[in-house]
This record gives sequence, C-alpha cells and structure tokens, in this order.
Amino acid sequence: MDFLDRVKEYVEQNVTLNAPIVFGLLDTAPSSIAIRQTPSSMNDRYTNSEKTFIFAFQVLVKDTNHSIAYNVIQSIFNVLDGLGKDAIPSQDGSYTFVKCECYTLPNFVEKTDKNEYIYTTIFHAELAKGGQ
Repeated sequence: MDFLDRVKEYVEQNVTLNAPIVFGLLDTAPSSIAIRQTPSSMNDRYTNSEKTFIFAFQVLVKDTNHSIAYNVIQSIFNVLDGLGKDAIPSQDGSYTFVKCECYTLPNFVEKTDKNEYIYTTIFHAELAKGGQ
C-alpha cells in the first residue's frame, strides 16, 4: 500500500517544511520530520469483500527552535485534518481515500539533550480496500 508515500507527497506540496520527511524515526540532524504508521483496527467489512479500515499515522517534527517546530507541526495539522474523499489518491490502486482526521492535536513531546524541541500529532485516515 502506498498510502504513507502519498501523505508524504501531499504534505511536501502543501506545507513549508524545516526538513525533508523521513519514514520511521527522526534522524540525527538538528531539524527533522518523521512520519510513521501507528496501530489501528478494521472498521467495516461488506458482503462484496470490500472493507474500510483506519490507517493511523503519527507525524513528528524536531527543530532547535521551538517556534519553528511548533509552526511546522501546526501547518501539517492544518493541511491534513478534515480532508475528504479522494483528497490523497493511491497511485497503485491499493486503497480509496475516504477521509483524514486528527486524533491527537499537535503537542510538545520533549526537549532533547541537544536542545532540540520535538512536537507530534496523530491522524486517523479512513481507507477503503478491496471489493468486487
């Protein structure tokens, strides 16, 4: 499934970022943005074998300037929260985008021993898959 790749592209096209987006963990650079899947569950199954499910994902932003880190995470929140049907389409047909909503509002995580500020937000995207 190419969903996280499409989210990454969508954010990069619609938000001024302080660093490139990476998958998984924040990197060691003073400014970093990471996106990763978080646990979620199936939503509904239908008689035609289609199913909808929640694809939960987290975005983390790190910067030595707390205002920059906060403003970037807030901008990502603003661009992803409330997206509707087909806003982030699959390129390989692996899902149909239904909606995306914020699950955990942007918030402070920690200040590292290198004086880097980390902020995060978590989203739930509803995706449809399968069917005949």
